[in-house]
Amino acid sequence: MIPKDILKKIKPWMWLSTYIVLLLFALVHFQDLMGVLGKVMHLLTPLFYAIGIAFVLNQPMKAIEKGLIRLIQALPRSKKNPPQKEPKVRGISIFLTLLLALAVLFVLSSIIFPQLITSIVQLFNNCVVYAGNIVENINNLLASLHLENIEWDLDTTKLQAALDQLGLSADKIFQTATNWVGGTGMTVINNISAITVGVSNWVMGFMLSLYLLSSKEKFIRQLKKLIGALLPLSAANRVLTLGRKTNQTFSSFISGQLLEACILAMLYYVSMTLFKMPYAMLISTVIGVTSIVPMFGAMLGMAFGCVLIFAINPWMSLFFMVYFQIVQQFENNLIYPRVVGNSVGLPGIWVLLSIVVFGGLLGLFGMLIAVPATAVLYTLLGEFVNGRMRKKGQILDESGLLSLDSISSPKQDSSSSNENQ
Repeated sequence: MIPKDILKKIKPWMWLSTYIVLLLFALVHFQDLMGVLGKVMHLLTPLFYAIGIAFVLNQPMKAIEKGLIRLIQALPRSKKNPPQKEPKVRGISIFLTLLLALAVLFVLSSIIFPQLITSIVQLFNNCVVYAGNIVENINNLLASLHLENIEWDLDTTKLQAALDQLGLSADKIFQTATNWVGGTGMTVINNISAITVGVSNWVMGFMLSLYLLSSKEKFIRQLKKLIGALLPLSAANRVLTLGRKTNQTFSSFISGQLLEACILAMLYYVSMTLFKMPYAMLISTVIGVTSIVPMFGAMLGMAFGCVLIFAINPWMSLFFMVYFQIVQQFENNLIYPRVVGNSVGLPGIWVLLSIVVFGGLLGLFGMLIAVPATAVLYTLLGEFVNGRMRKKGQILDESGLLSLDSISSPKQDSSSSNENQ
């Protein structure tokens, strides 16, 4: 048995040596560990989808649940059956939330898909007219240059000689085409497999999200207890505080972004109807849906609208681009700050960089969470910098230079005088 005093002395060194051994093992087997971590993350993909779906559905579910509780508590009760303090309406709230989500998806699909098919057919029909106009313009250009009477002679022998010089032959071209078709077939099979896996992950995530919504308080309580068991009290409280701020920021962003998308869709529909633009309902709906992704989503909606309007009137599509930029300035300066709020407010450069970085790392999912995640990091960095400056007794004066705080400077002067004495 090792004495307690000796064990107390060597315990930090034991922890340090264990940390060094594990660090060396991780560095040597870094590729293997990353492969194992990638497989684990891939297996947990349905859980990540479930957390995202549950977080989004939780926003309307909370409002529905509060409304049902108030309604039940307002109902008259007899003395034998007094009203409960908190009626259990979670199952009804989840059911009504799913009905609301299905209704929204049905309305969007009934607006988008029929008009989209009609516009695509009209675009292909007008392509013949556009091609005829292009040929006519080319003929007019050749006529103006007096080149319309030039005879174009295609010599097949010269063409074959040119192909031979390039090392090309009919057999090679046929072999290349065969290989391309085979590769395309494998690509199609791989894409079908990826789509099947993606759909199954979404279905599994949706089922798991229902369990998370039904017992969210229990899961949150268990997670807090796990954090408290693994971390010291101060560190655990910091993690819980960070989690609360993150939840508030993401909730404000999702609620505000959905409301802002509805307002933006109505604004585009009314204004496009006043200007008598085609496909006002379809384009405004697509812009409202895509605007959930900040900045790049609205650009995608603009490109979609330009293509549709171009099928009817190319000059009107140019006017639509200018009109879109004017409406976006109005939305960015007036609607977005008031609806989404200051809790997610970031300077424009940070919004753009966050979407580019998170989108490059995590794709579309990264673009969706880029702004609130960056807002949380921005807040934490601000708290860290301000805390460090308070400890040093520093402030940033009006001239843009650092100086000592007048409140803390007397303490520093007295401490320095004591040290001199």
